[in-house]
Parts: sequence; C-alpha cells; structure tokens
Amino acid sequence: MKNIIIATFLICTGFAMSQNGFTHGPDQGIEQSYFDPNAAPFYHGVASGDPLEDRVIIWTRVTPTKDTLIPVHWVMALDTGFQTVVAEGNTATDYTKDYTVKVDVEGLNPNTTYYYYFSALEANSVRGRTRTLPGNNTDHIRLAFGSCSNYQMGYFNSYKRIAERNDLDAVLHLGDYIYEYATQGYGYSIEVGREHRPNHEIITLDDYRIRHNFYKLDPDLKAAHQQHPFICIWDDHEIANNTYETGAQNHQELSEGDFQTRKEGAIRAYLEWMPIRHPEFNGDPKIYRSFSFGDLMDLHMLDTRVEERDKPALNMQDTLFNDTTRLLLGDTQRNWLFDKMDESQATWRIIGNQIMISETGENDADMDSWTGYPYERQVVIDKLKSYSDKNSVVLTGDTHRSWAFDLSEHPFDPSTYTPLTGQETFGVEICSPSLASPNRNESNPGTSQLADQTALYVENPQLRYVDLDNHGYVILDITALKMQADFYFTETVAPSTKDSLGKSLFTYVNQGYLQEALSPAAGKANQMIPAPSVPLAFTDTTSSLNLVNNSTFFLSGVYPNPSSGQFTIGFTSNLKDQLSIEVYSIGGKQVLNKQLSVSQGNHKIVFDISDEPKGMYILKVRTNNGSLTTRKIIIK
Repeated sequence: MKNIIIATFLICTGFAMSQNGFTHGPDQGIEQSYFDPNAAPFYHGVASGDPLEDRVIIWTRVTPTKDTLIPVHWVMALDTGFQTVVAEGNTATDYTKDYTVKVDVEGLNPNTTYYYYFSALEANSVRGRTRTLPGNNTDHIRLAFGSCSNYQMGYFNSYKRIAERNDLDAVLHLGDYIYEYATQGYGYSIEVGREHRPNHEIITLDDYRIRHNFYKLDPDLKAAHQQHPFICIWDDHEIANNTYETGAQNHQELSEGDFQTRKEGAIRAYLEWMPIRHPEFNGDPKIYRSFSFGDLMDLHMLDTRVEERDKPALNMQDTLFNDTTRLLLGDTQRNWLFDKMDESQATWRIIGNQIMISETGENDADMDSWTGYPYERQVVIDKLKSYSDKNSVVLTGDTHRSWAFDLSEHPFDPSTYTPLTGQETFGVEICSPSLASPNRNESNPGTSQLADQTALYVENPQLRYVDLDNHGYVILDITALKMQADFYFTETVAPSTKDSLGKSLFTYVNQGYLQEALSPAAGKANQMIPAPSVPLAFTDTTSSLNLVNNSTFFLSGVYPNPSSGQFTIGFTSNLKDQLSIEVYSIGGKQVLNKQLSVSQGNHKIVFDISDEPKGMYILKVRTNNGSLTTRKIIIK
C-alpha cells in the first residue's frame, strides 16, 4: 500500500493570505469594493434552476469569515412574507464546495410560483422567486433565452430587463455564461472599463471558482437569478475557446498544462456555482437533459461542446471533414435525444444547443458549428425530417448575432425548398444575440451592417431574419397554435434600463416556416409577484438546525472518481476526533484499514489503492462519535 497523506488547508477562493497569515477577506483575487457589506454573508444572492413539475434546485453561496463547516437552513413558501411555508430543511457547506449550497426541493406542485431564502451565520439571504413546470393541459409557455455574457464587454442590461418580466416560466442560458480570458483580453472595452477577476486567464480549479464568484456579484445577473429559474448548458468559454472533448483552440499544453485537468476543474466549478441538477461530480458529468412542459412542449438541452465532440477539421478540404467516425454529439447522447423525441407526446419539440445547425452560404461550412461535422449533422437532419408535424424548433447561442431560419435539407435548391410556403422544411431555428459579447460592429469596426445583411439575405433564401450588431435576448412564446420569437435589443453596453423590440417572427403548428409578426406576443394575464429586494429579518434558527452540536463530521467529497487508484477525501470535523478509513472489494475483501487522529477544521486525505485490480470498491469512513459514510469508488 502507498502512504496516506493527511493535510489541513484553506482554499484560496475563500480567504486572502497576508504576510502575517490568513486575513479573512471575502475572496482572494476580488477586491473588497465588489462585495456589498449589507448582503453578507450572502454576497452572491440566490438562484434556482432545472425546474420540474414537482421539484426545483435552489442555490446560494455563503462567504465565511473563517474556514469551517457552515450549517445552512432553507425555507420555501407560497408567499413573499413566508406565511405559507411548504418546505424547509437543513444542509451544510464547506471549502470542498467552495461554500456553495445547492438543494433539490421535492414534493412541490406543478405550475406554481414559490419563494425561498437561506439562513446561515446569523443572517438571511435575499428572498428568491422560482416556479415549477406545468403539467398536462397547459396552454401557454413563456421563456427568455440568450447566451454569451462577457463581463468586460459591457453591462448586463439584458439580465436586468429579463429580471423585470413577471410572466416567464424559465430562462434558458445556451452557454458562454463566463469567459476565460484575462483582463483586457478578448471582449474588453476601454469605454466600458469592466475588468475580469482574477486578472489572468483562468486555468486552475481555483481560477474558475473565482471567475464564477466574480460574475455572480454583478447586480443585474443576481437580479435575473433571484426572479427566475434558469435552465443552463455550457458552451466553450466556460472552459476555453473552441473546446472539444480532448482539447481547445485556446489551450496550450506546454504553457498551460494538461487539458483534462483544466477541463475537470472548469466543470467542477461550473457545477458548484450553477443551479443545475447533475450527478455527484466524478470527472464525467452529463449536462444533456430534458424538461417536459406538460403536453405543450418538451425541451431537450444538449451538450454539443464537450461530451464526445471530436477535434474540428481545419477546413472543408481537410480529410477529417467528411470522416463518418468524427462526431459532435456522440452515439450515446444522440441515441438519448432520438429516444426522448420519439417518446414525446407534446405538440412542440424544442432543442436547446450551443451552435448553429443552419448553413449561411452554399458550399461554406463553419468548422466550429454543425456544418463542420457534416456526417452527424445529416443524421440529425434525417431524424427531424422523419417527423411529419414539422414542430421542431432549434434554439442556438454562440454566434453573437440574431438569426432566424427555416430548416430545410436543401435550402439553396429552389426545386425542393420554397421560402414562405414550408415546402421541404422540417422546422425552424432561432439564434439569440449576445447578452454582452462582441458583435459584428465591435469585432469589425467600420464595416456596414446593411451591406453585410443584404448579402446574407441574397445568399440564403432560408434566412428569415438577421441582425449583426445588437445585444439582447429572445422571448419565446408558445401556445398550441403557434411559436413566436420576439427579439429584444438593449440600447447600449453602458448601464441602461431600456430595451426595444427588434423583430417578431412566428410559425404556426405543423407548418415549419417563419413569418413576420406585426407585434410581440401578448404576455400572460397573470403576472407573478416579484421577490422582494430585501431579506426577511433574521430570527435565531440554531434550535432547528442542531448541526454544529449533532453533526460533528461532514464528508463533502471523494474525488476523482473513477480514478487510476489514488483518491482524495474531503471532509470537515467540528471536533478533534479519531477517523477510521476502510476500503472493501465488492467481494468483501478489506484492502485498506487506516486509523487517524484528526484536528478540528477542514481536511483532505489522499489514499492510494492502485495496487488493487480495476473495479468497484466500497469506502467506509467513521469517527468515534459513530458517524458512518459509505461511498462507491472505482479504479479504472
């Protein structure tokens, strides 16, 4: 057996180091001025996500003044005053979760608005508003969606306007929630003057944690999360530009280290800091998942970026380009998607993904989008064509442009596709503008939007709308009769409270082509009451928590899992204690038995069983106080 290493440490995103030792500032790498002292310790507000008919994730982050296990209480009610409480409970967080808190609240009713808050360290968080998905017989769905929010490009005015809408069922974020670049790197605008923290390009787990931490201090982003449940997927900049499964354009192995290590750190930070439902982090999480909005629509959120995406071809002449073994979704995810669509009884099938499936010019392919993977793109097109109803809607981010297309297999052949009739279409695609990332005019100043857009319309008969220069978001309004997309644009990248309608387009059920609407879709008659901007007054909840007294030991993670044989246990002990670590094979053979004395505080223990055969093992951890935790670990 290899030696066991035990160490106590403080994670750098939680505490700043001075020459004399630890100074308990809010977060290393982020100046004190970014933290509103009135919000302590819940500087990052609250968030919710991944709603289903009977449950929803609620999230917060507790920023401590010292490194410890933090007991947290949460409450959910039907009203903003919390007179009608429907659920509450206790949990805990520590350094291994970067002090984030995520609770999957179950036993809720469908199509219902709820309010929630957290208590910790003798304070309450701000109250949040969330909503469960509707069941059958629903007749109206309203979603906002967008992508690409680069903090140093501009202010998050779109998030502010989304937060103020009180009739949304959910907000979809289609990726590039953060950007990995250094201060004054890609997207930096000297006129705006917003800078990334940390200042360098993010590479390590701690870097990604700090960047997520910094973004969620933005007041407009906090407001959107406070008022609406989010359904999110990552794109490339949550890791590095033009990511694929085994590498990225913006990753250099020689200077930035192992890409797999960088990717796993980025994904772990994302899962900690986002209100997303996922298996316990084990180095290989899946973010593709489905949401049923009753019998009106099913939403399928994909991972076209990381899951099994092969390296992109250099160009159309590259031998990789037409290689039928080169995949974008991969067999497992694609089969899952096809099964979900086949099982659906809903009127509309909505696919949320990161990259555009439509072509923008005959014989012209974007190596980073679906057109750069022609084999698997055709497989998906064939599947969508197999449905006779034409009620497929693809939602897309990534391009920093607004687009709306009829989906046709041969859009440049007038004998097969006829614009505005639906002949040979199989659905439509709606692509969101950037929330705050460089558009055409910002990437190519001095060029003419009118000339560029005119050329695009001439070259692409299937293109029903394009705007190359405006930032904003899309409101998707769905009934049994039609799907309408309303493009809203913010007036500036400077702080603003205004947006305006850019264009409205719709498709009727079973028609599969877009038409221009004369006005935006009517909102819901019943407007939800916003979550208040101030917390409830704190009352002592220690008696209901009993966590510090009764839960002296908290096991927060075993990672990586699976592993080549070396595992790290992360845990917190509130008392000096004796720790027993035992590992058994599935057949019951004990392969590790160690007894350790541990001090009060946070710890990590590294143990190595790589001498044992590949397979599944059972880890048991216990203390003198009788705590026992069992976990499955895998040697690969």
